[in-house]
Amino acid sequence: MYTRAEYITMLFVAGMVGIAEYFQVKEIIFPEIAALAFGAWVMEERPWHGPAWTIWFLPTLGAVTGVLIMRLAPHSLPTMVGLAFLFILIELKLFRSAMSPSFSAAILPIITGITSWIYPVSVCVTAAIVAGAALYREKGRVAAMAKKPRAGHATMQAEMAHYGKLILFVVLVAVFAVKSNWIFVMSPPLIVAFVELTEPCSILRTKSMPRLLLLFTLSALAGIFWVVVVTQTFSWPLWAAAGLAVASTFLLVRILGMGTPPAFALALLPTILPRDMLPLYPVHVLIGSFLFIVFTHLGFKPSSSAERE
Repeated sequence: MYTRAEYITMLFVAGMVGIAEYFQVKEIIFPEIAALAFGAWVMEERPWHGPAWTIWFLPTLGAVTGVLIMRLAPHSLPTMVGLAFLFILIELKLFRSAMSPSFSAAILPIITGITSWIYPVSVCVTAAIVAGAALYREKGRVAAMAKKPRAGHATMQAEMAHYGKLILFVVLVAVFAVKSNWIFVMSPPLIVAFVELTEPCSILRTKSMPRLLLLFTLSALAGIFWVVVVTQTFSWPLWAAAGLAVASTFLLVRILGMGTPPAFALALLPTILPRDMLPLYPVHVLIGSFLFIVFTHLGFKPSSSAERE
């Protein structure tokens, strides 16, 4: 039923969670690693163009950025989220990269209150494994990938306007999340999906938005289902719940005919949530997904080439 790459992804994610469980250090769990592994190992073509080393370096830099903000600039949550988002935009621009999972790496510690350096070390190690395997997998295709046509560069004014709208909408959702006390309306994987949706040549933008909404919500539901059933009903280890959550998301991707990395991170996020937040987590994801999709259509126009896809 599953491919070799999918089995490896499940085992890799379960292994990470198992190590965190063994040492009783939840900061080792990086939910976005499931998204990175899916994009780099399972998808036919990696969704983030650029050298494979950026899969390791930029999420690690993002994790360090998030922890530094938590330690050195503790302000209101929307302010810190906006600051983290701005820093990641600058980092991606400096390295000319589209590694959008870096946003999740930076914002997760802010939302969950992580200040331990164990978190960026874990991101560094797990992302390095994903990058190394991706480099091996793509070794024979590097030349072909380099020849692919790239989208034309936007003017500086258009680029600044795009970034400004991104920050504005992310902060608006963060304010809504804080005021409503529904923090995971701005789940980090949803912010990653929002960034990817707003790209001028986004292929994801050409897909069915109702199905995308359904995929994200069902992935979140699968994550809490397995955490509750495995750890609370049967008292089995959390790593088993993590592996089953990823396996369920692979099935959802097949059934809905739509695969996007943030869905896998949304399925893994319940492994680090407080138990009292689990029941409403899928509702948070549903509302957040809806808000980001609406903001995408209100504030960002797809390029003509994306519309033709």
